[in-house]
Amino acid sequence: MNEEKRPEDFLSLANQEEPKKKGFLKVYFGMSPGVGKTYAMLTEAHHLKEDGEDIKIGIVESHGREETKALIEGLESIPLKSIEYREKVWEEMDVELILKEKPGYVLVDELAHTNIPGSINKKRYQDVFLLIDAGINVLSTVNVQHLESQVDSIEKIIQSPVKETIPDSILERADELVLIDIIPDELLKRLSEGKVYIPEKIVSAKENFFRKENLTYLRELSLSYTAKYVEKRMTQGRERILVAISASPHSKTLLRYAKRLALERNSELYAIFSENDEDKSLEAANSIRSHIRFAKELGAEVVHSFEADPVVGIVAVAREKRINRLMIGGSKKSFFWDLFQNNISSKIIKQLRDVEIIVVPYTYDQNYQFDFYKKLIPSSGIRQYISVFALTSLVTFCNQILLSYIGYWTISILYLFYVAVLGMFFSRGPVLLAAILSASFWNFLFIPPLYTFYISKLEDALMFVIFMLIALINGSLTARLKKNESKLKSREEKLSILYELTRNLSQTSTSSEIIKTGETFFKRIFPFPVKLHFYQAGEFSPAIEDTKDLAVATWTIKNGKPAGKYTETLSLANATFYPLVSPGGISGVINIVTEEEPSLEKEILLNTVANQVALALDRDILSEDSKKNFLLKESEKVYNLIFNSLSHELKTPLTSIQGSASALLDPEIDANPKVRKDLVEEIQESSLVLNLLLGNLLDISRIESGYLTLKKEKVYPSEIIHDSISYLGKNKINHLIKIQLNDLDFPLELDRVLFSHAIFNLLYNACMYTQSGSTIWISLSKTESSFQWIVEDNGNGLPLDSSRIFQKFYRGESSGKIGTGLGLAISKSIIELHGGSIEAMNRKEGGARFLIDIPYF
Repeated sequence: MNEEKRPEDFLSLANQEEPKKKGFLKVYFGMSPGVGKTYAMLTEAHHLKEDGEDIKIGIVESHGREETKALIEGLESIPLKSIEYREKVWEEMDVELILKEKPGYVLVDELAHTNIPGSINKKRYQDVFLLIDAGINVLSTVNVQHLESQVDSIEKIIQSPVKETIPDSILERADELVLIDIIPDELLKRLSEGKVYIPEKIVSAKENFFRKENLTYLRELSLSYTAKYVEKRMTQGRERILVAISASPHSKTLLRYAKRLALERNSELYAIFSENDEDKSLEAANSIRSHIRFAKELGAEVVHSFEADPVVGIVAVAREKRINRLMIGGSKKSFFWDLFQNNISSKIIKQLRDVEIIVVPYTYDQNYQFDFYKKLIPSSGIRQYISVFALTSLVTFCNQILLSYIGYWTISILYLFYVAVLGMFFSRGPVLLAAILSASFWNFLFIPPLYTFYISKLEDALMFVIFMLIALINGSLTARLKKNESKLKSREEKLSILYELTRNLSQTSTSSEIIKTGETFFKRIFPFPVKLHFYQAGEFSPAIEDTKDLAVATWTIKNGKPAGKYTETLSLANATFYPLVSPGGISGVINIVTEEEPSLEKEILLNTVANQVALALDRDILSEDSKKNFLLKESEKVYNLIFNSLSHELKTPLTSIQGSASALLDPEIDANPKVRKDLVEEIQESSLVLNLLLGNLLDISRIESGYLTLKKEKVYPSEIIHDSISYLGKNKINHLIKIQLNDLDFPLELDRVLFSHAIFNLLYNACMYTQSGSTIWISLSKTESSFQWIVEDNGNGLPLDSSRIFQKFYRGESSGKIGTGLGLAISKSIIELHGGSIEAMNRKEGGARFLIDIPYF
């Protein structure tokens, strides 16, 4: 058997592209086999083919019917998939191949079929959901007896079990339901003619399923169901039905009954499960999980209540969901049994006066009584009972010693105190045993006549009865109080963990930190390994190396549902994957590896923690998107400013270069060397200006993109100042530049090119914004922790609002020269890259002063 390789084969399925539009589902519905559902489906397929549609057969069962075989011919079939199971090869519909070929329509017969283990899904209807979600239109067939809500009533009528079922939600999701109807007499005639089954099966079929009364009932049921389907499509249900479920095996019957009622009254269905601390057995947990899954298959919204009292939880949900009808299970047990169980139904009826309450009685049987007894004893453990017996014996020995001093009536009070204290340390079963033993020992060893169970005095008999009742009630209440305390403590611990998780997640800023925080808390809470995988841009982080796990994880991402071990999808995988679902979509998966299926409580806590992590990841994604949108807006703003600047600032030097170059072509210019020299100098100066403008634009672009990096080297300040002045060219002719090194010309760790450019921008700015003949000073100074560069001039000074001069594209009133308003912004960025700062101010004597402060180590 090659079951171990199955999940790896599903990688092609998992990698299918997410569909943009879901497919169309058309179901041919009938009362029983042989009514002509498959025939009608194949006939429709031929019509679609004639209309030019791409239609293929996924799987169709002919059951030996010649008419069906004839219709199959002429239609293209997708080869079935061979699966080895229990040393035998079986054939199933190849869902992966269908998804790969992606025909327009596909025929899928027998919707209620159970797939062979090793298939993608457990049931064929789940395969149909995959095909529909992939945008493939599906034609399928199903009989009324396979609907989960109808199973109980049908089994009573036909007197045989219904082995394969489908949830009603599949038909509720169908876009079109086609009823294939035939009268029972005509169907029986078709059966006799061999058009339904092969001759060997006809006799047994007539004697069992194909009896006329059975067919009549099934026909009425199919007609009624179809009418309700049409009615639900025409009007939206206004009523709401709530059904209370538990670990009891009768919950499935209750759910089916509620679903039928919801169909009849066109209502929404809700199911509530109240956590029961009295029953923590593995069998009960599996039953609860099965019933919750069953309720979801029936289309019910499941609400989990954590209230200690189930009545409180049911009443709260009924009011919150504005329930019109509440359905609960009753019993045909004795009055005393109901009194002991506090009669939940009567309490609910008293509190919900405005809700119609339907009590569905259960038939009392011996099995349920045995289950209760079994829960009472083994759930506490045999060690607790042995311990209680030993302690009671010890207390009795001590009481024997005290009898001569305090009397046998006082002994009863000591026993009562002992039973009350015992309830703080033991569960209900052992406490009840202690109460019974204490009463028995007191009667046998202390009440006259001694060593008999006979009580001679009436007051002693009354005291014994009262003692028995008080011990039982007190012990039970103390045990219940302990359980409630334990439950509250557990809730407090969970809330504390969730609060701490939320606080830690709120302090994270990246997806890797979020995943690390989530995994830390998973390790604290759960005994099995849990891994988080963030999904972005088609990749998992951290990466999933195993091909099988990658296939399952990808399927989970694509479909937003749990998959893998202990699920009904890709169940042969080694791990279970849960999606990280948030309002922004699916941001990743949780990978758990455990030998036993997680309990319902752990699964709920797992999903709660996962939701918090998913919200944090969603927040991180939204934050990144917000940053990107901000950068896009800023880039657009910069683009507009640059475009406006280029349209004016670059036109001037270009026009000057073009005009001077055209003038040089004039023959008369050659005869005048002075004019020729002036034109060449004009071209050279305009080229320098153009080069400066373009250089500033490129520099600001590199700075804002984050790609500008420093290349530091040992350089003397005098070299940087010399470079900066040389870049000025003719711009310095009309200005006097004075340099004051102050004996501070020693090597510094700087980027020579960039820092020279920063100083140049300050000098160029001083030349451009001061009058002809002004003086510009460049001086150096030193503090304990920094090296200072000071650029001053004696011009008109800075504007009053000098805080804006380092903003991009800010330009003051110049002396007619052009600029983009980027020079000072670039200088500020370069200086800050060096870890320094720049400050602008006006001189007391008049003019501007720029102070550059560069720390040194």
